[in-house]
Amino acid sequence: MVLTQWSQHREQNWQSLWNRGLVSLYIILYFLEGVTRYKHIVAALLYITAITYIVKYRSHILTLFKNNLTAALLTILAAIIYSIFISIDPLYSLDKAANAVFEKLVVIALIIPVVLHNESRDDVAKTFIYALIAAIIPLAIADLWQYIEEYQRGILPFSQFSHKYKSDALIFMTPALLFLWTLKRCRTMLIFLALGLIAGLMIIGTLQRGTWLAIGVTSVIWAIVRREWKLPALALAALALFFTVSHHYDPGHFAKLFHKMQQTSSSGRYGNGTQGSAVDLIMENPIKGYGFGDDIFYRVYNERIKDYPQWIFKKAIGPHNLTLATWYAAGVIGLAALWYLLLSLGREAVRGYRRSEGITRNAWLTLGLILVGNMVVRGAFETVNISNLGMLLGIALALRAKENQS
Repeated sequence: MVLTQWSQHREQNWQSLWNRGLVSLYIILYFLEGVTRYKHIVAALLYITAITYIVKYRSHILTLFKNNLTAALLTILAAIIYSIFISIDPLYSLDKAANAVFEKLVVIALIIPVVLHNESRDDVAKTFIYALIAAIIPLAIADLWQYIEEYQRGILPFSQFSHKYKSDALIFMTPALLFLWTLKRCRTMLIFLALGLIAGLMIIGTLQRGTWLAIGVTSVIWAIVRREWKLPALALAALALFFTVSHHYDPGHFAKLFHKMQQTSSSGRYGNGTQGSAVDLIMENPIKGYGFGDDIFYRVYNERIKDYPQWIFKKAIGPHNLTLATWYAAGVIGLAALWYLLLSLGREAVRGYRRSEGITRNAWLTLGLILVGNMVVRGAFETVNISNLGMLLGIALALRAKENQS
């Protein structure tokens, strides 16, 4: 009897390690470039594991999805399918949606809670937070290697926009990193300071004001919610010291960086810029939409530029706004579906934070801050990948399913 119980306990431990390890690997690899093969391997293992659990525990698995989050997810899926049917190029729209929406958003959002269905709330929360923190290290190595290669070609650090693609990753990882500060332990404090310094330099190196603003807003919200003021003061002091020393050492070297910090214009986004021109096109077809995919916007924009000589950009560079991009693609149906999903997830994060404690509470806070920073703040300045919501929805569904457990 004792031997049987020990064997079952050991099997459960290995199974739990497998489940949490797969989800952690997925999160760690998600924002890395050049590791597509490994991403596919991890995704395939997630699919196989999820299918196995669905076959074994079908009735229990179905209960995970009887909630408003699933309804919101299915609504955005329906809107994207609609945008494919009305697209000026349905085959192109289908191809773009297959990866960005069907796989990375819908499938991942449904698979993560299935794989984690037998884990406790605290274990789900730990998996989410610590995977995001661990993801800083490979991202930093990749970023450093890119700087080294650029320096060998005569390109100085913080002088090019080639690092801006790391913006989404840093917006995801920063709120998770803040969790280490709350532990108030000597070892975790040292880890936080080391990773915080690395992340801070990467954030500056993106040269993206939308990214800086997103992280700044989420950090302020975190400080208010957690009533933490020592860390913001320390961060501002470190930032001021960095810019003072940098400007004194070589003003010309950091000219582009300081220009971005001092510039107050919107880089032509409004009026007749990227967002203004997107509004012009949307108003021509506000109900129906044009179809899903960046190239659909580019084609229509480039064809209509002759009718809008006042547009600043003579070649399409995108709407630079998540809401406008979705409205353009799927009309008012897409607009309503997007904000139904964002508001549902935001409401769930607030609700989960209020009803939880410990690391689970921090996981809900982290999730909510990422949502605000990436989808709302940065989404107001850039066409953020909607697929980024897949990870957040998956974790939210997994945490929600366990809210009645201790």
